Amino acid sequence: MKIVTMKRIATSWLIMLITIHAGAQKLYGVIKDSLTQAPMVFATVSIQAVGIDSALQSTVTDEKGRFTLLKQQPGNFEIIATSVGYNRIRLSVTVTRQSDPVNLGTLFLSPRPDMMKEVVVSSKRTLIEEKLDRTVYNVERDKSLSGGDATDALRRVPLLSVDMDGNVTLRGSANIKVLINGKPSTISANNLADALKQIPVDQIKSVEVITSPSVKFDADGSAGIINIVLKQDRLHGILVEPEMAIGTRDSFLGINGAYNNKKMSFSIGGFGRATYNITGIYNHAQTVGTDVLAQQASTRKNELTDNYTLGWEYDMDKHNFLNASVRYSQFNSHINQDNLVSNFYTGSVLDSTLLNQVAMTNHSGTVDATAVYTHSFTKPQQEFSLLALFSRTDGTNGFTNAQQIPIDGAPISQLGNSNKSSNQEITLQADYQAPLSSSQLLEFGGKYIMRDVISNYNYSIATGNDPFTEEHSPYLTNLFSYHQNVTAAYLEYTLNTKSPFSLRAGARYEYAAISAALKDSGEALPSIQSSGVFVPAINVGWRLGNGKLIKLAFTKRIQRPSIQYLNPNVVASYPGSISTGNPALGPEYSDNIELGYNTSIKNMTISFSSFYRHTTNAIESVSLPASAGGTIKRTFANIGKENTAGLNIFANLNLGQKLSLSGGVDMNYTSSSADGSGLQGYNAGWIISGRLIGGYTFTKGWTIYLYSYYQGNQVLLQGYQTGFPYYSLTLKRDLPKKIGTIGIGAANFLSRQVPITSHINSSYLSQWTTNLNNTMSIRIFVSFKLGKLKVEKAERQKKAINNDDLKKE
Repeated sequence: MKIVTMKRIATSWLIMLITIHAGAQKLYGVIKDSLTQAPMVFATVSIQAVGIDSALQSTVTDEKGRFTLLKQQPGNFEIIATSVGYNRIRLSVTVTRQSDPVNLGTLFLSPRPDMMKEVVVSSKRTLIEEKLDRTVYNVERDKSLSGGDATDALRRVPLLSVDMDGNVTLRGSANIKVLINGKPSTISANNLADALKQIPVDQIKSVEVITSPSVKFDADGSAGIINIVLKQDRLHGILVEPEMAIGTRDSFLGINGAYNNKKMSFSIGGFGRATYNITGIYNHAQTVGTDVLAQQASTRKNELTDNYTLGWEYDMDKHNFLNASVRYSQFNSHINQDNLVSNFYTGSVLDSTLLNQVAMTNHSGTVDATAVYTHSFTKPQQEFSLLALFSRTDGTNGFTNAQQIPIDGAPISQLGNSNKSSNQEITLQADYQAPLSSSQLLEFGGKYIMRDVISNYNYSIATGNDPFTEEHSPYLTNLFSYHQNVTAAYLEYTLNTKSPFSLRAGARYEYAAISAALKDSGEALPSIQSSGVFVPAINVGWRLGNGKLIKLAFTKRIQRPSIQYLNPNVVASYPGSISTGNPALGPEYSDNIELGYNTSIKNMTISFSSFYRHTTNAIESVSLPASAGGTIKRTFANIGKENTAGLNIFANLNLGQKLSLSGGVDMNYTSSSADGSGLQGYNAGWIISGRLIGGYTFTKGWTIYLYSYYQGNQVLLQGYQTGFPYYSLTLKRDLPKKIGTIGIGAANFLSRQVPITSHINSSYLSQWTTNLNNTMSIRIFVSFKLGKLKVEKAERQKKAINNDDLKKE
């Protein structure tokens, strides 16, 4: 957060008297927050004749803070701009008979005196914001978050569920698209849970859950899009923010810096986090026919992540803007299953016992580089932009499985797997928008994406402690290459009328040309088809006043399988089970309908959101008997149909300056039916989750924060996974002169272990897996703010493309 000290405003609203002599074919301008310089959405702007209290015309600002008032007869008028929690401003306008439009420029609304003593620039927004197509969780507003990663932030976001391993679902579906600052990254293609651990929470400004994306977005993400918006200050000055923490299960060290002048800004950040002492107990039982397997082991996990960012923005002049960014991150993980005991039975008769020591490793590095050029024309709302993106992830993962004699632990044999991979993506994009009239906007653009993936995997074996020798079977050792070129174009129309009604409708077409091959042709590769898809989207909004909003949307989405789903590398790290991708997977398609309503009741704001999603060719994880007796194969398949309907409720209660309280519940009913690829089955059930967030500020700078969450049982095609609780308590204190904070936090402190059980059941197999996770943790942290950023007094135009537009993906 950036602190700006301001003089207390003496009056309840500010009157500006500026007389403009020009004809008014139309009057237009922009409303911004005087402190953050951010565009203000849904601020009310009205025009009235001097001496008459009733408004002749009213409108609300759009997502860029823009407003337009239509032609008036000659005379003297007042423009009035208002927004909840801000001082009202008045602007005197004299309309003559001339016909030129009147540009009122940028009007700044300042927070009311009772809303601030010492103003926190980045925290004036509420914790939750509801927009026409998305829900925004302002992470920087959540003071209970400190020192974690993006996983900790996503746990708090309405509509999302995050399990103990960091796997994310949106309204019950894991088929989502994750963007960073509105742009894709290969970091999330292999394993989303691992990718989120590489983004420090203290660099996140907000998380946007886009449930009804416009056609400016890529069609990927059948359930929707999660956009992680990173902090980037455009205030004037220099600021450095070092922070560190040490705890029972993790420690971190980070530093962020920013320098801004009137034409150019730089940002830099570095973050490192070590996770350790993550222990638990693994219990597993499975039955295939008469073959029965029971397993138990102790587990431990250690991780090391680091993240480095560099950003640059340059305002060449009032119509031309450049920005570029580079981000590099690394992830290293070591997971061990110690003394894995496997008992094999035929019926109830014990046949054999194995003892194994299993070690799994995962190392990856990702680079993202982006450059954007934007040209804004003299005509309001008319602009053109070009974007270029390069993203690449290189990684190596694998395992070793050492089999030992159960009695004395003497070595018998070793099995090893190594999978080196690269995932590269290059994107070129152009966008153009132009107003058709004061209330209509037309936007269109095109994109070309080149994706190249290589997976080079091999198996090796050893007897006792002898050196490893490579297995030459093409099933176990091979090189898989996958190429996907996506060509896309979109057209979108937006209508904002004088009434509270708004409409956005558009269509997008994408064609994916796909080719794949195995280096060793001894293993057959299924045919992979290229395909095109037409994606329409429509959003309708009706603002009733006093914070009430009704929104209705329909979108069609697609989920193309990533390398995580396609990779044919066979992972046989545990006796009795294997897992592999499915190169023959096709995309899944979904139709989504959403109806939302937001309202305010005294000091409380409430959001209701209902939805229905119909998915065909759905991609799901399935468990099948392998060819070897008693072994279960886990892979992915296009199972058939899924239908999900639900209701999401979130409320925020403002109880004054000291106490805050918010919470909500997500209720989904889902049904899955398999009707292809040798799969048969049906399952349905409710998924109910809820969260409660609260904070209380004491005297002398002390504040306590509580976060609690419960995820209900997850419904799977072949079974279910049990739910779990997660909660934390954080105590923080501001350092003298607010140069930083110091605090202590604890998570899941009422119980040492959290059990999670997965149950898979079908006509040909049964499987139970229970993981007892030791999750109780304590952390002490401290952060500082060195330097100062302040509001620029001189008005200057900012870059036109922002994270609300998201034209970049």
